[in-house]
Amino acid sequence: MDMPSILILNPVSTDMWNELTYSYCKEIVSPEVDIAVRNLPKGPKAIEYDYDREIAAPYVIEEVIKANREGFDAIVINCFDDPGLDAAKEISDKLVLGIGETSITAALLLGHRIAVLSPGKQSIPIYHRKAMSLGIESRVVHIAGIDIGVLDIRKNINKVKEILLREIEDSVKQHGSEVVVLGCGGFIGLAGELSTKTGVPVIDPTVTTVKIAESLIKLRLKHSRIFKYKLLTD
Repeated sequence: MDMPSILILNPVSTDMWNELTYSYCKEIVSPEVDIAVRNLPKGPKAIEYDYDREIAAPYVIEEVIKANREGFDAIVINCFDDPGLDAAKEISDKLVLGIGETSITAALLLGHRIAVLSPGKQSIPIYHRKAMSLGIESRVVHIAGIDIGVLDIRKNINKVKEILLREIEDSVKQHGSEVVVLGCGGFIGLAGELSTKTGVPVIDPTVTTVKIAESLIKLRLKHSRIFKYKLLTD
Protein backbone atom coordinates (compact mmCIF):
# COMPACT_ATOMS: atom_id res chain seq x y z
CA MET A 1 0.00 0.00 0.00
CA ASP A 2 1.55 3.31 -1.12
CA MET A 3 -0.93 5.59 0.63
CA PRO A 4 -0.90 5.81 4.44
CA SER A 5 -3.48 3.25 5.50
CA ILE A 6 -5.63 2.65 8.56
CA LEU A 7 -7.64 -0.47 9.34
CA ILE A 8 -10.70 0.18 11.49
CA LEU A 9 -11.55 -3.09 13.16
CA ASN A 10 -15.08 -3.57 14.47
CA PRO A 11 -14.41 -6.30 17.05
CA VAL A 12 -17.75 -8.04 16.60
CA SER A 13 -19.01 -10.81 14.34
CA THR A 14 -21.61 -8.69 12.54
CA ASP A 15 -20.94 -6.37 9.61
CA MET A 16 -23.83 -4.04 10.53
CA TRP A 17 -21.43 -1.23 11.57
CA ASN A 18 -18.95 -1.42 8.70
CA GLU A 19 -20.57 0.84 6.11
CA LEU A 20 -21.68 3.38 8.72
CA THR A 21 -18.19 3.52 10.21
CA TYR A 22 -16.54 3.88 6.82
CA SER A 23 -18.83 6.71 5.70
CA TYR A 24 -18.15 8.89 8.75
CA CYS A 25 -14.43 8.17 8.98
CA LYS A 26 -13.82 8.76 5.28
CA GLU A 27 -15.13 12.29 5.73
CA ILE A 28 -12.56 13.22 8.37
CA VAL A 29 -9.34 11.68 7.06
CA SER A 30 -7.17 13.44 4.50
CA PRO A 31 -7.66 12.42 0.84
CA GLU A 32 -4.24 10.78 0.73
CA VAL A 33 -5.11 8.41 3.61
CA ASP A 34 -6.67 5.07 2.76
CA ILE A 35 -9.05 3.47 5.26
CA ALA A 36 -10.64 0.05 5.43
CA VAL A 37 -13.28 -1.28 7.81
CA ARG A 38 -13.83 -4.90 8.70
CA ASN A 39 -15.41 -6.99 11.44
CA LEU A 40 -14.32 -10.22 13.09
CA PRO A 41 -15.01 -13.59 11.43
CA LYS A 42 -16.05 -14.92 14.84
CA GLY A 43 -16.90 -13.50 18.23
CA PRO A 44 -19.76 -11.72 20.00
CA LYS A 45 -22.30 -9.67 18.05
CA ALA A 46 -21.89 -6.84 20.55
CA ILE A 47 -19.52 -6.05 23.39
CA GLU A 48 -21.45 -5.00 26.47
CA TYR A 49 -19.90 -7.06 29.28
CA ASP A 50 -16.45 -8.18 30.40
CA TYR A 51 -17.31 -11.63 29.02
CA ASP A 52 -17.91 -10.21 25.54
CA ARG A 53 -14.62 -8.34 25.63
CA GLU A 54 -12.63 -11.41 26.63
CA ILE A 55 -14.30 -13.57 23.96
CA ALA A 56 -13.48 -10.99 21.27
CA ALA A 57 -9.86 -10.39 22.28
CA PRO A 58 -8.21 -13.46 20.64
CA TYR A 59 -9.93 -12.74 17.33
CA VAL A 60 -8.86 -9.09 17.55
CA ILE A 61 -5.25 -10.17 17.98
CA GLU A 62 -5.49 -12.46 14.95
CA GLU A 63 -6.82 -9.58 12.84
CA VAL A 64 -4.07 -7.25 14.08
CA ILE A 65 -1.44 -9.80 13.05
CA LYS A 66 -3.13 -10.09 9.66
CA ALA A 67 -3.24 -6.30 9.26
CA ASN A 68 0.49 -6.11 9.95
CA ARG A 69 1.13 -8.61 7.18
CA GLU A 70 -1.13 -6.67 4.82
CA GLY A 71 0.88 -3.50 5.34
CA PHE A 72 -1.55 -1.24 7.20
CA ASP A 73 0.16 1.63 9.00
CA ALA A 74 -2.28 1.67 11.92
CA ILE A 75 -5.09 -0.39 13.37
CA VAL A 76 -7.99 1.17 15.29
CA ILE A 77 -9.95 -1.20 17.55
CA ASN A 78 -13.43 0.27 17.26
CA CYS A 79 -14.95 -0.60 20.62
CA PHE A 80 -14.86 1.52 23.76
CA ASP A 81 -13.93 -1.56 25.80
CA ASP A 82 -10.65 -1.82 23.81
CA PRO A 83 -10.69 -5.64 23.58
CA GLY A 84 -7.21 -7.11 23.21
CA LEU A 85 -5.57 -3.68 23.04
CA ASP A 86 -2.52 -4.25 25.23
CA ALA A 87 -1.84 -7.69 23.76
CA ALA A 88 -2.26 -6.31 20.25
CA LYS A 89 0.37 -3.65 20.94
CA GLU A 90 2.75 -6.37 22.09
CA ILE A 91 2.49 -8.30 18.83
CA SER A 92 2.08 -5.44 16.36
CA ASP A 93 4.90 -3.59 14.67
CA LYS A 94 2.30 -1.03 13.58
CA LEU A 95 0.42 1.57 15.60
CA VAL A 96 -2.60 0.15 17.45
CA LEU A 97 -5.15 2.41 19.12
CA GLY A 98 -8.35 1.63 20.99
CA ILE A 99 -11.18 4.14 20.83
CA GLY A 100 -11.80 4.00 24.60
CA GLU A 101 -8.28 4.77 25.75
CA THR A 102 -7.67 7.31 22.97
CA SER A 103 -10.89 9.31 23.27
CA ILE A 104 -10.77 9.56 27.06
CA THR A 105 -7.17 10.73 26.83
CA ALA A 106 -8.12 13.31 24.19
CA ALA A 107 -10.88 14.62 26.47
CA LEU A 108 -8.27 15.62 29.04
CA LEU A 109 -7.05 18.27 26.60
CA LEU A 110 -10.46 19.93 26.42
CA GLY A 111 -11.56 20.19 30.04
CA HIS A 112 -10.77 19.15 33.60
CA ARG A 113 -13.94 17.22 34.49
CA ILE A 114 -14.88 14.41 32.12
CA ALA A 115 -18.11 12.45 31.69
CA VAL A 116 -18.54 9.17 29.82
CA LEU A 117 -21.95 8.14 28.44
CA SER A 118 -22.34 4.51 27.36
CA PRO A 119 -25.05 1.94 26.62
CA GLY A 120 -26.20 -0.14 29.61
CA LYS A 121 -25.83 0.27 33.36
CA GLN A 122 -23.23 -2.52 33.40
CA SER A 123 -20.82 -0.15 31.64
CA ILE A 124 -20.52 2.06 34.73
CA PRO A 125 -18.13 -0.17 36.75
CA ILE A 126 -16.35 -1.27 33.57
CA TYR A 127 -15.43 2.28 32.60
CA HIS A 128 -14.73 3.25 36.19
CA ARG A 129 -12.04 0.57 36.10
CA LYS A 130 -10.80 1.95 32.78
CA ALA A 131 -10.41 5.41 34.32
CA MET A 132 -8.51 3.85 37.23
CA SER A 133 -6.21 1.91 34.90
CA LEU A 134 -5.41 5.11 32.99
CA GLY A 135 -4.66 6.94 36.23
CA ILE A 136 -7.34 9.57 35.65
CA GLU A 137 -10.04 8.46 38.10
CA SER A 138 -10.21 11.91 39.68
CA ARG A 139 -10.80 13.55 36.28
CA VAL A 140 -13.67 11.27 35.20
CA VAL A 141 -16.41 12.66 37.43
CA HIS A 142 -19.44 10.97 35.88
CA ILE A 143 -20.09 7.69 34.08
CA ALA A 144 -23.64 6.97 32.94
CA GLY A 145 -25.14 3.94 31.24
CA ILE A 146 -28.22 4.71 29.17
CA ASP A 147 -30.97 2.12 29.07
CA ILE A 148 -30.46 0.81 25.54
CA GLY A 149 -28.49 -2.09 24.08
CA VAL A 150 -25.67 -1.63 21.60
CA LEU A 151 -27.51 -3.49 18.84
CA ASP A 152 -30.55 -1.23 19.30
CA ILE A 153 -28.75 2.12 19.08
CA ARG A 154 -29.53 2.79 15.40
CA LYS A 155 -33.11 1.46 15.51
CA ASN A 156 -34.46 4.71 16.92
CA ILE A 157 -31.62 7.17 16.66
CA ASN A 158 -33.78 10.18 17.52
CA LYS A 159 -34.73 8.60 20.84
CA VAL A 160 -31.07 7.86 21.53
CA LYS A 161 -30.13 11.47 20.82
CA GLU A 162 -32.85 12.70 23.17
CA ILE A 163 -31.59 10.44 25.96
CA LEU A 164 -27.99 11.51 25.42
CA LEU A 165 -28.99 15.17 25.32
CA ARG A 166 -30.70 14.87 28.73
CA GLU A 167 -27.74 12.95 30.16
CA ILE A 168 -25.28 15.60 29.00
CA GLU A 169 -27.34 18.43 30.48
CA ASP A 170 -27.76 16.54 33.78
CA SER A 171 -24.06 15.70 33.88
CA VAL A 172 -23.10 19.36 33.58
CA LYS A 173 -25.60 20.48 36.22
CA GLN A 174 -25.14 17.69 38.74
CA HIS A 175 -21.49 16.72 38.30
CA GLY A 176 -19.85 19.80 36.81
CA SER A 177 -18.81 17.91 33.69
CA GLU A 178 -16.95 20.00 31.13
CA VAL A 179 -16.33 17.46 28.39
CA VAL A 180 -18.41 14.43 27.40
CA VAL A 181 -17.06 11.28 25.76
CA LEU A 182 -19.57 9.07 23.97
CA GLY A 183 -18.63 5.61 25.22
CA CYS A 184 -19.55 3.46 22.23
CA GLY A 185 -18.59 3.22 18.58
CA GLY A 186 -22.29 2.80 17.83
CA PHE A 187 -22.80 6.48 18.68
CA ILE A 188 -20.77 7.51 15.63
CA GLY A 189 -21.98 10.70 13.97
CA LEU A 190 -23.93 12.03 16.97
CA ALA A 191 -21.30 14.13 18.73
CA GLY A 192 -21.49 17.23 16.54
CA GLU A 193 -25.22 17.75 16.97
CA LEU A 194 -25.08 17.05 20.71
CA SER A 195 -22.21 19.49 21.17
CA THR A 196 -24.03 22.20 19.21
CA LYS A 197 -27.23 21.81 21.23
CA THR A 198 -25.55 21.70 24.65
CA GLY A 199 -22.51 23.91 24.18
CA VAL A 200 -20.41 21.10 25.67
CA PRO A 201 -17.47 19.53 23.80
CA VAL A 202 -18.72 16.03 22.92
CA ILE A 203 -16.17 13.51 21.65
CA ASP A 204 -17.02 10.88 19.06
CA PRO A 205 -14.58 8.12 20.04
CA THR A 206 -14.31 6.51 16.61
CA VAL A 207 -13.66 9.50 14.38
CA THR A 208 -11.44 11.11 17.03
CA THR A 209 -9.28 8.00 17.28
CA VAL A 210 -9.04 7.57 13.50
CA LYS A 211 -7.93 11.19 13.10
CA ILE A 212 -5.36 10.81 15.87
CA ALA A 213 -4.11 7.63 14.19
CA GLU A 214 -3.66 9.60 10.96
CA SER A 215 -1.71 12.29 12.79
CA LEU A 216 0.57 9.79 14.53
CA ILE A 217 1.27 8.02 11.23
CA LYS A 218 2.30 11.32 9.66
CA LEU A 219 4.44 12.15 12.69
CA ARG A 220 6.01 8.68 12.43
CA LEU A 221 5.11 7.88 16.02
CA LYS A 222 3.88 4.64 17.52
CA HIS A 223 3.82 2.93 20.90
CA SER A 224 7.13 2.51 22.71
CA ARG A 225 9.14 -0.70 22.47
CA ILE A 226 11.25 -0.11 25.57
CA PHE A 227 9.39 -2.12 28.24
CA LYS A 228 5.62 -2.63 28.24
CA TYR A 229 5.07 -3.13 24.53
CA LYS A 230 8.37 -4.76 23.61
CA LEU A 231 7.65 -6.96 20.58
CA LEU A 232 7.16 -10.58 21.60
CA THR A 233 9.09 -11.58 18.48
CA ASP A 234 12.16 -9.52 19.51
